[in-house]
Amino acid sequence: MSLRFLLVIAVATFATVLAACAADTEIVEVIKEVVVVEEKIVQGEVPGETITITQEVIKEVQVPGQTITVTKEVIKEVQVAGETVVVEKEVVKIVEVIKEVVVVEEKIVQGVTAAPESIKGVQTVAREKTKPSYGGTLRLADGSDPGAKWDMCEFKAQWYLNYPVENWLLGDYTKGPSGTGETTFQPRLGIGTDKLAVGAMADKWDLPDQLTYRFHLRPGIKWQNNDITNGRLVNIEELVAEANRIKDCRWPRHDFVDSITADDTDDDGIADSMVYHTNKPISFWGYEFAWGPYFIFAPPETIALGTDNPLNQSGTGPWMVESYTAASLIEFVRNPDWYMTWVENGREYALPFIDKIQSIIIPLEATRLAALRTGKLDSLGGVRTTDRPAIQKSNPDLGKVLAITNSYGYFMPMNKPPFDDLRVRQAMNMAIDRDVYTQALFGGDAITLSFPLQPEWPLHYEPLEEQPQSVQDYFTYNPAGAEALLDEAGLTRDADGTRFEIDLLISSTSEMEAEAAQISLGFWDDIGVKVSMDLQDFAVVQSRLFEKQFDFFANDITGRPNALNDFRAGHQWNRSNLNDSDWHALWEDVLVATDSGDQANAIKKATSAFLELAPSVQVPSGFEGVYWQPWLQNHNGENVLCFLCYAAKWAYVWIDRDFRADETGFKD
Repeated sequence: MSLRFLLVIAVATFATVLAACAADTEIVEVIKEVVVVEEKIVQGEVPGETITITQEVIKEVQVPGQTITVTKEVIKEVQVAGETVVVEKEVVKIVEVIKEVVVVEEKIVQGVTAAPESIKGVQTVAREKTKPSYGGTLRLADGSDPGAKWDMCEFKAQWYLNYPVENWLLGDYTKGPSGTGETTFQPRLGIGTDKLAVGAMADKWDLPDQLTYRFHLRPGIKWQNNDITNGRLVNIEELVAEANRIKDCRWPRHDFVDSITADDTDDDGIADSMVYHTNKPISFWGYEFAWGPYFIFAPPETIALGTDNPLNQSGTGPWMVESYTAASLIEFVRNPDWYMTWVENGREYALPFIDKIQSIIIPLEATRLAALRTGKLDSLGGVRTTDRPAIQKSNPDLGKVLAITNSYGYFMPMNKPPFDDLRVRQAMNMAIDRDVYTQALFGGDAITLSFPLQPEWPLHYEPLEEQPQSVQDYFTYNPAGAEALLDEAGLTRDADGTRFEIDLLISSTSEMEAEAAQISLGFWDDIGVKVSMDLQDFAVVQSRLFEKQFDFFANDITGRPNALNDFRAGHQWNRSNLNDSDWHALWEDVLVATDSGDQANAIKKATSAFLELAPSVQVPSGFEGVYWQPWLQNHNGENVLCFLCYAAKWAYVWIDRDFRADETGFKD
């Protein structure tokens, strides 16, 4: 079918200030010892090729009372004549620094093969994964300013708060794409199971019974050493106080929690664990208590100073807030006291590797793409289908993964006319042709049904063809059927052809969401429903959602097993004001299911029942590109290690700064 609409959005491209620092200074911390390991060169000699090995000084390390010169062997030239050359160099020389072992240089080149028909003459050996190294600045971009207030009590700026502030558990990076590959770490709203987790603020955790969830505080863990908390030890009582503050301010969101207490599980007279006491089994206990969006812990100093200033933030996480400039730039620096480490080739390194992260506010999509192409950004997500071919042609060396996008949904308050009538909600769905969105927004590749679940959750997901017939019917484009339903509901056309008019509350920060909405408005206009977009900043949209000050609500939303928990009666994120007793009974079955098989079956039933109520109009989900520069090492497209925590993954990544300098002209 030809496109129903062609939406052209003209944008003015402007230059974004991305200062590049060219400083080459490397700071080496206090040296404990120098270890020299046996060095061995194995080289294969093939007629017609030349291998030249030279030695050069790469660093002079100052140790009290002496200077140690560290050298490396460098492959300067390889002439290849269609053969495979294996050149190996075993480790080398290492310098051990307090808290971290820094391998100064190791080069392994295996199986360098040149095809004579395509590669001739002297070739440069391709760069391999470098040894872990410290330093450098990571440059990222965000399309909107999160605002100055970062507070879990009000659910403000969750994705930025996760730089300094943590929860009990974190996704285990060794199980992701840069490790064993057991998970993608792509779903942005969590890791799903503690089987993929490692202790963060907790070093161990257990469930003594179905109503008790206990987390043992990591011994010796400290608040960040900044002007707020000065690196002091964390104590369990202050964490309990913060958890209760969050619980109380978000009531009735946590009405299943009876109390939160401290416990002495080591029997040494000192409280060392936090215990959540619930009034029913919590099927999604990890999301609620361990890696989810609610109980993440700011220190009492931050609360006393006020959470309306990012510079008041502190925590135990890998990054400390350095600066905040509204609508421009947010900067974070390395927390040198973070407790996590990374093991590479049998050696353990303190984390993070990177010195600084800059999150640059760049509202225009075209400007963000230009910054990626020119190397001024180190990573960029959300690259849409239409932009991917150009990026991949201009920058073929970029790393890339494709991630399922959120579904653009239009939520209809079921407690307000006209959407309190099921026929109206079904008609709003039948009026749109989902194939048009698939072609116009996603290049023909999309998932028709992606909320409440996406197919990346195969134990819980059922495709559209397995849903009840009534759901399949309203997902089918049928404008005549939509008009008949509206007539039955008494919403007939007036003299100018209008049935009713309504405002759609929508965020102004996403160009693609606006494009999808424009397509929808045209379809609804065809059936006599006049919808106007009420464009607002994201912070305003969220506040009005929580206050239920809207009559029609646009929201991009992620399908996941616990997505429907948002639609419990009274929940702040209940976008459709759903309050159906039969459906809530089905969801209660989910919430108390502790067996994974029972839980999956209960979720399927609740999902189908939710769809039968038609609380929203859903646009298909496509695939967005996530790209990163080749100088980012130990990164393979990981997205989040807990709920919306885009920050923690960068602690495991190091920058090949020499490579970046060669490619861009700046090292940091």
